[in-house]
Amino acid sequence: SLSQLNCEYKMVNESRMVVCDLGNPMVAGTELSVGLRFSVQRLDDAGPKISFELEIHSSNKDNSNSNPVSLNLSIVAKAQLDLRGVSHPSQVVLPFPRWEPKEKPVKEDDVGPQVTHIYELHNSGPSSIQEAELQVGWPSRFRDENLLYAMEIQTDGPISCRTNTSLNPLGLQISALQDTPELLGFLRNTTAPPPHRHKRAVSKAQSYSGKTLNCTNISCLRIICVVGRLDRGQSAVVKIRSRLWAHTFLQRRNDPYILNSTVSFMVTAMPYRIQPPTLPQHATSMGTLVLWGTPDVSFAVPLWVIILAILLGLLVLAMLTLAMWKCGFFDRARPPADDDVSDQEQLTSDQTGDA
Repeated sequence: SLSQLNCEYKMVNESRMVVCDLGNPMVAGTELSVGLRFSVQRLDDAGPKISFELEIHSSNKDNSNSNPVSLNLSIVAKAQLDLRGVSHPSQVVLPFPRWEPKEKPVKEDDVGPQVTHIYELHNSGPSSIQEAELQVGWPSRFRDENLLYAMEIQTDGPISCRTNTSLNPLGLQISALQDTPELLGFLRNTTAPPPHRHKRAVSKAQSYSGKTLNCTNISCLRIICVVGRLDRGQSAVVKIRSRLWAHTFLQRRNDPYILNSTVSFMVTAMPYRIQPPTLPQHATSMGTLVLWGTPDVSFAVPLWVIILAILLGLLVLAMLTLAMWKCGFFDRARPPADDDVSDQEQLTSDQTGDA
């Protein structure tokens, strides 16, 4: 069984030494297995390796020192970063019952349903990162038409973001919305950009070049985020809240689309003198599906319209009946009575007798 050694830590000529007592006396042929566990701290300025020098000293007058043994441990910086994302909702079904887009929207509710994308950069370790850059390509416009109208960007963790154009350029009123429970954990820091107004562009009915819309065939809003230090187990989160511009898609009924946002990250620095051969980087995409469904007629048609249609149907039926009566459709020929039949038989018999 293993037993604990009696060890002492010393400093000799700026060299750190650990002296352990192996036992006294140690008879000939004795073999010992010794294990030492070290906790290495402050590796930020460490070199490419750590060296351990091992040697046995005895109180014998002859051969008091054993041969020295060197053990070298290499030091590397390695961090596994995961980029995860979610779209809420994952799909939008058009059209909406009892809702029509307004020509001049004032509130964000006048534009369309809310679509939110959340991106999380998580450091699984074991090393830390000093700085990284995260970029998002947001599907915002196709020519003069809006697609996903970005309202605001929220962050959580050591991260700050900027955009190449202003958010909410029409200055729509922000609605007081409640986040779903699965999103509440991502939101702590809120950044609300100042609104800017400009003249709204006139939309024209044009055809898209493809069903999948991304930064290769549409205009994208560029979001650049700087991520600070992330130790093992820490994350940085970006939430982009937008509105689906329903008017753009209602002009192209029954055409499904996938709105893809592209997101990528690149680590630019690690807090160590020893740097890895390649810094971590990765790119991915996340989509929101726009589908078409059959509207609920019971909700789409008001009750007074149904009653009016029934009354009009009864009126048309009455007019047709009156017209047919005027034309004599109901004046049918009566069947002959019994007296008329007897007279006809008598007349027939008289004619036969005369013959």
